[in-house]
Formats: sequence, structure tokens, C-alpha cells
Amino acid sequence: MTLVGTVRWTFLALAVAATVATLLLLAWSLRGRGTPSERPRSDRRRPSTAHGDPREALALVGDALAATHNPRVLLPVILEVITEATGALGGQIFAGGEEVAWIGEVGGDRKPLLLGLGFTAEGETTLLLFPPGDGFVKETRTLAEWLASQASVALDNAHLHDIVQRQAITDDLTGLVNRRRFLEALDAEIERARQFGAPLTIVLADLDNFKQVNDEFGHHGGDVVLRAFADLIRSHVRDVDVSGRIGGEEFAILLPETDRAGAARVAERMRRSLNAVAIAITDDHSIHAASSFGVAELVPDQSGDDLLRAADAALYRAKDAGKNRVVTASELAGA
Repeated sequence: MTLVGTVRWTFLALAVAATVATLLLLAWSLRGRGTPSERPRSDRRRPSTAHGDPREALALVGDALAATHNPRVLLPVILEVITEATGALGGQIFAGGEEVAWIGEVGGDRKPLLLGLGFTAEGETTLLLFPPGDGFVKETRTLAEWLASQASVALDNAHLHDIVQRQAITDDLTGLVNRRRFLEALDAEIERARQFGAPLTIVLADLDNFKQVNDEFGHHGGDVVLRAFADLIRSHVRDVDVSGRIGGEEFAILLPETDRAGAARVAERMRRSLNAVAIAITDDHSIHAASSFGVAELVPDQSGDDLLRAADAALYRAKDAGKNRVVTASELAGA
């Protein structure tokens, strides 16, 4: 493992340890306080998912952390924990000014207790707790503030874990997935395609004459072209597609539910778009780039390696035929 990788996973270990400590502190604070008094809830926004024992809701935080480490997923669970622990009638969470979670009775004339939960990717995150008819006593307000501070720590740790995870599967230069993650996705999609009898196609793309760009403009110029091509790929694929940088100037796109002809059309649109755009290498110099594409569709009994080799063979046929073109594995077989 590289030094950078060691540092990343060290931070991850620290984040997980801190999260566990946070949950233990939350559990300790709730233990012995008993179950909040039962009262009818009139949830105006969604059916109530309130738990009688706040420790049950607390367990959901741990489950959510283990499942996703996604701060956005954790927010509704944190809301439920704090609402139950304080006996609030309801609560809302806002991130970057947008409501992202709610429970129980919200709005109305009651003045809510405002609690800060730190920052998530959407911006400053706050929690509004709506008090019962007799309001929050001082002890309850103190508990709510303390729980909010601990929840903020859990969110920070989840955010750190999310960053480390993205770094582990993402190409730093382009933001696309790296080769390891792409191959994992390829194996998973092959299993799914076979289970449901759905088509699956892979497109390999290799920038033409890329060495000349590096020779003329240096690696900085080459990086600019790579990032521009990655952005172009993102603009042409769906959310369900997987796009990755699998080599120096080689890219791969995995297209579920797409046959060979459909994938070839996607590749052709990318090729034309790349030809049409001027990539600014410096403030006063732009270039036009080109790429060759190889397309292959999954066939019965074919492994992920076999599918990649078929697309790679089509890609090299495109290079040999003059570059800046799309070739499919079927064309290669019929040649």
C-alpha cells in the first residue's frame, strides 16, 4: 500500500472509531432516562416512524452508518433519535436551506428549538425541534443541545468516511471511477444481466495521438484534455451507466440495458461531440481532440475479461482503420 493509501485508511479507521465512541456516548446518555411519555402524534408530513424506546432509534443510526456512511441518509435517523429522546412533538432538518427530513407535528405557532448539526455537502445543517404544550424544560434543552453536538460528530465522521471511500474508487484527475471499481461494477452488472436476461454492452475509448499533446503542451496540457474528455463522457451517459478511466488515456463505459447498436450510437455521439469542441489548453491556445471507440456486447458464457478483450480488439481495429471512428465487435467478427 502506498503512503497516501496508508494515510487515507488511517483517517478512515480514526473516523470509524470516533463514530463508535459517539454512538456509545449517545446510548449512555439515553440509558436510564426511560421511555419518553407516550402521546398521540399527528404527523402532517409522513406516517410516524417513532419508536417507544429511543435506544431502538439509536440502533438505526448504527445500521445506517454500516450501510452507507452517507450523511444524507443519516439525517432522518438522527432526527428520530433526538425527537424521541427529548419528547418533542416533531422536528425538521434543513441542509443548505432545504428541508431534507421531518417527523411528527411540525410548523404551527409553537416556537421551535434551533440546533446546529454542522455542515453537510448541501451546506449548513440545522434541526428544528417543536416542543410539547408545556415547552422544553431546561434539562431537556441541555440534552437536546448535547445530542445535537454528538450527532454533528457522527455526521462529520460519515462525511470523512465518504471522502475516503470516493478516493479509494475514483480517479483523482478525472473524477470517474478507477480501474478497480470499474472491474467490480463490470462483474456485478454481468451477474445482473444474466439474472434478468438483459443486454449489457461495454465501450472502450482511447484518445488519438495523445502523446503528441503531452509532447507539445506537457503533462498539464494532457491533463486538461483528459479532464475535458471525462466531462464529455459524463454529459452523454445515464445515471445507471458506469464510466471509468482504466488507463493513461483509455476510458471505459458500461451500459446496462443497452444492446450493441445502442451503445454504438452513444459512442458515435461522443466521437462527434469531441471533434466539435475546442479544448482550451492555455488562455491563448485551444486544440481539437479525437478518440477511437470499441464496442462489445455481452454474449452467453462470456466473462468480464472476455468482454473487455472483445471491446479492446474492436478498439484496436478502429485505430488500425485510421482512428477517430467507432468499431463494434460484430463488425470485427464479420471482417
